[in-house]
Amino acid sequence: MRAPRVVISIFDHPAYPGGGQVVVRRIIETLARDYEVVLVTAGSPVDHAGMRAGVRVVSLPVGWAGPRLGQLLYHPLLVLAALFLRHDLWIESFTPPFSSSFLPVVTGRPVVGLAQTLSAREMARKYRLAFLLRIERFALRRYGHVVVFNPYDRQLVSDCNPRASVRLIPNVLTMPAEPPAGPGAEDFCLFLGRLDITQKGLDLLADAYAGAAPGTLPLVIAGSGTRLDEHRLGELMRPHAERVRLVGHVAGERKAALLTGAAFVVMPSRDETFGLVALEAMAHGKPVVHFDVPQLSWIPADCGVKVPAFDAAALAGAVGELSRDGARRAELGRNARAFTERHNAVAASDAYADLVGEILTR
Repeated sequence: MRAPRVVISIFDHPAYPGGGQVVVRRIIETLARDYEVVLVTAGSPVDHAGMRAGVRVVSLPVGWAGPRLGQLLYHPLLVLAALFLRHDLWIESFTPPFSSSFLPVVTGRPVVGLAQTLSAREMARKYRLAFLLRIERFALRRYGHVVVFNPYDRQLVSDCNPRASVRLIPNVLTMPAEPPAGPGAEDFCLFLGRLDITQKGLDLLADAYAGAAPGTLPLVIAGSGTRLDEHRLGELMRPHAERVRLVGHVAGERKAALLTGAAFVVMPSRDETFGLVALEAMAHGKPVVHFDVPQLSWIPADCGVKVPAFDAAALAGAVGELSRDGARRAELGRNARAFTERHNAVAASDAYADLVGEILTR
């Protein structure tokens, strides 16, 4: 008998950096042991290097359109793929601007919605298009199975669709080596992630550095984004050029070196799904300064500093105080490392294999 075929769709190719892609790579590695796995993505064929051998990749031709128009084109093409691509189960990683591609409407097979982003709330705020939120809520009611990454989104999806089976599967990561004893250089604070000005709160971070007190550590911003966002970021940070350094995209050893050398990580996001960067920082023994948003409520109070949401002045104060207090940073960092080890031990089971097995055997 042939192995059941599981199709996994995601807009950005899993070979690219990013928290969502890390999750999908882990799902593929887990499921490919027992199932025929097909990846559907907007990435081009040249991005297939590094994918697990034997995983078929179907590339939807939207890369020429850029990230925003490409996402709009991706949704109808994904519907066509679901109509014509044989599958026993489909895992759909949600994609902006309204998350769902309505796949449960067009296939009689089970569809698992992977809520890596419930993007309509951010799109509605960013572009003032409230109807996107209504479309997302309507779409969510079509799904029988949804995976979420934080308790807030679990409640949101359950309230929207009480009949759905909503599974909370937190992110995990490979633990780095134990941080060396004693303080390292720790002469900067670090922002690490996608350079989306609005969602990641980089405008608020610029405001915070405009009001930063003497003794506040310099800021290193590592990441990449659209050309427009990168240009806007350069403009926002230009008045603070003596205290802010933009280093672009980092990966591998360079990324690890930044996390190891940073005093702490600042995460001024307006909206997140889980915030894998926070978990990475904590695994390196670094506290996280973040806004008090419900999606980041999983970060314990003794592993970082929680700031009233979107208050740039309070963010400046928190960054300044932690910059000057090495003893507190060390204590928070030890707690963060210990929490990450416990978190990984609880969350590292083959939850996706269990979920797929349960659905396919019904």
